[in-house]
Amino acid sequence: MMNTNDFMPVIKAVLSDKRVIITAVIVFLFMDLCAYIVRYRKKPKTPKAKKTVVQAAPAPAESSGEESGDDAGNDEE
Repeated sequence: MMNTNDFMPVIKAVLSDKRVIITAVIVFLFMDLCAYIVRYRKKPKTPKAKKTVVQAAPAPAESSGEESGDDAGNDEE
């Protein structure tokens, strides 16, 4: 049976292997992504302030003695 002194080189070789390090990094990133997705909350939409357009006052219409147009008092059909 192996004692603790015999296990140390094996543990060091396993932990320093490229495949183990790469796998550990990928698992960590995947877990971090999953945690982000679970905690994600969409921000509520804030209503945008509508721009108010300042309109110039319309020029007063010239009043004349005669009314013109199709409905100027004639109700005949």
